[in-house]
Amino acid sequence: MIWENFEELFHPSWHKKIRPWVESEDCDRVYAFLKKESKRGKKIAPLSSNVFRAFKETSYDDLKVIMVGLSPYHTFYQGKPVSDGMLMSCSITGKLQPSLEQFYDAIERELYQGLNLHIIKNADLKYLANQGVLLLNASLTCEMNKPGSHLKLWKPFMIYLFENVFDVAGAPFVFLGAEASKYSNYVPIFTHHFEISHPASASYSGVEWDSEGVFKKLNKILKDNRNEYIKWMEYDS
Repeated sequence: MIWENFEELFHPSWHKKIRPWVESEDCDRVYAFLKKESKRGKKIAPLSSNVFRAFKETSYDDLKVIMVGLSPYHTFYQGKPVSDGMLMSCSITGKLQPSLEQFYDAIERELYQGLNLHIIKNADLKYLANQGVLLLNASLTCEMNKPGSHLKLWKPFMIYLFENVFDVAGAPFVFLGAEASKYSNYVPIFTHHFEISHPASASYSGVEWDSEGVFKKLNKILKDNRNEYIKWMEYDS
């Protein structure tokens, strides 16, 4: 069974790379499980049309950074999941979640010493995805109010990505939190990677998230290797 509307869910640059998994038994099991849970009345985040949104918004050919978190936002708002299919992005409600607030605040401190008055804190991280930042969760779905509930379900897909897609991508990795860092063992040799805490953990503790200078480090790597950089924040003119 192939995932419905497969080619519409991914940017064309991913099709050949992802198709073997989509046509595999591992994918069949994921599809069947989610369909069964839905029929049982379980609420799953994000919407089915947004499950692979990270791969829709970011072209493989433009891939610059791979950022891996835990799982989608598990909360719902007015009957709809807050998650929009990309790590920390919350365009469905348009309201910044605490982890995204922490993410932005850390970028502002790191890159602007907290003094930039023209920064736009967008609930939709499409602007990063379109620059080549793959905003990926270790689990692409989760049950309402049960964060991380589908981690085992998506593990075969994650391993497939690391062993068959990311192995030649050459992009640096950022792992946010202990669960995501488990995949650091799959990072290709000689590839830069960083393991730091997840912004959500700082929110739970009521402290500022320490980005450990990762945004400057990533831009230096991109500048040195490709003469490129990521515009980490939007700002008005």
